[in-house]
Amino acid sequence: MAQITDLYIYPVKSLKGIALKEVHTGLRGFQYDREWMITDSKYHFISQREIESMATFKTEIDTTSLILCSNANQFSVSLHSEKLNKVRATVWDDTCDAYDEGDEVSNWLTQQLGEYKGSSLRLVRFSADGERSVPEEYLNGMRAQSAFSDQFPYLITSWESLGRLNQGLHDNHSKEVSMNRFRPNIVVQGLDDLEKMTDSDLSCDEGDYRFGLRKPCKRCKIVTINQENGEIMEPKEPLATLVKLKFSDAIKGAFFGQNAILLSEDCAIRVGDKLKLSS
Repeated sequence: MAQITDLYIYPVKSLKGIALKEVHTGLRGFQYDREWMITDSKYHFISQREIESMATFKTEIDTTSLILCSNANQFSVSLHSEKLNKVRATVWDDTCDAYDEGDEVSNWLTQQLGEYKGSSLRLVRFSADGERSVPEEYLNGMRAQSAFSDQFPYLITSWESLGRLNQGLHDNHSKEVSMNRFRPNIVVQGLDDLEKMTDSDLSCDEGDYRFGLRKPCKRCKIVTINQENGEIMEPKEPLATLVKLKFSDAIKGAFFGQNAILLSEDCAIRVGDKLKLSS
C-alpha cells in the first residue's frame, strides 16, 4: 500500500510550485496547474532550459489573483480579467489557444528575467475552451487533456526512487538532489520501481479515484538546475546517474517518475490518501 505524502501545482510553467494539502482535479490536471506560460514575443514557450533563473520565481494564488514573486518584487495578475487578446501559443509540437495577459506583466517579467534572444517576454493563459489532447497511443481508449505541461496532466514520483538515485549520486561522489528537481504533482511513499509500472493503475478507495500510469518521465536539463537558486553546479548530474541506474528498462535515457492520466471523475485528492497498485 502506497501513500501520498506531497501534492504540488505549478501555476506558471517552469516557475516554482505551490505545496498543497488538498487539491482538486480538473479537465487538464490539478486546478491551475501549468495554466500559465512564459513565452517570447512570437508566443513560443520559454522554460528553465533557456532561462535557469526562472527556478527562483515563486508563485501564489489567492481568490482573485495569480501572484508572481521575484525576491522583494511581485506582480499580481487578475484571475478574472477580461480576455481580449487571443493568441496561438506553442509548447513543444502543439499550438494552443491562449490569452496574452498584457503589456504590464510582460514588461515586469522582461525587467526581472531579461530578454530572451532579443525578445521581450510574454505571459499567456491557456484558453478555458481550448483543447490539447494527450496522444492517443497512451490513452488505452480513455480521454485526457493537458494545459501547458510537457505532455501529460499528472506527474507522479516516489521517495523510493529518490532514495535510490541519491545513493547512486553518493556512490559517484556527487551531491544529492531534492525532490523539487523533478517538479512532481503527486509524491508517494511505498512504491519500489515506479518507473517500471507503466500501464498499471493507482487507485484510492476512500477518495474514489484512479490514475493510470502511462509513460516513464524522460528527464532533461531542468533536473540539473538547483531549484532554490537557479544554479547548475554539476551539469551532468543527476542525468548521468539516472542513465546508469536504468530506472526504466524499456527505454534508453534518464527516467524518473511516471506520467499519468486520471481514469475517474473529477475529485479532491489529499495528502495522506492511501493508494493501491493494480495491473
